[in-house]
Amino acid sequence: MKITTTKALLEALDGRGEDAETRRAFDERVWTEIGIEAAILVTDLSGFTKRTKKYGVLHFLHTFRRCDLACQPIIARHRGWLMKHEADDLIVMFDDASAAVRAAMEMQVASIDDNVGRPEEDHWRLSIGVEFGSVIRLEDDAFGDAVNVAFKLGEDVGVAGEILIGPEAFSRAQKDGVDFSGFSPPEARSVHIGGVTLAHHAIRLDAAVAGR
Repeated sequence: MKITTTKALLEALDGRGEDAETRRAFDERVWTEIGIEAAILVTDLSGFTKRTKKYGVLHFLHTFRRCDLACQPIIARHRGWLMKHEADDLIVMFDDASAAVRAAMEMQVASIDDNVGRPEEDHWRLSIGVEFGSVIRLEDDAFGDAVNVAFKLGEDVGVAGEILIGPEAFSRAQKDGVDFSGFSPPEARSVHIGGVTLAHHAIRLDAAVAGR
């Protein structure tokens, strides 16, 4: 069975077997056929619960739509693939970590620019998580530790205006000479979630840029 979708992968897992050798062979085949190295970027739109309760879900979704329209050209410019919208998140794949980090930085600037002249209730701000690693790529989704880390950093750890970059993505971005001008110097942090320590670097827009 050729595995191209999440549904096909789940069905294929029925034949993964019970013994260690059969599982090892199955896993090796899957990773060989559809495993790649990639960067994952996950955005989270701040204030979902509060704004929905105050202004209604359609108001919030309208704000999310503006965010989506502002971010999609940035994703395309950095040759990313918007895998899916999940609630108020964008989940995006890039070939390399530097492209993902640069896209994340542009998204934060875009949020400031798009909010100019609008009332506070129409503002949108993002927290963004980025990580690089081995992932199983499908036509409709991707699975792997990099996906999990980027999601946790963007959705659960980061606050509005922040970009949290996992260790592998940060190392590669540094080696590629990513310019963090206009953002705070990368700050090394770690957070404990579910018994796992997630090391990362945090950056956010300089006050002068954020306040323009």
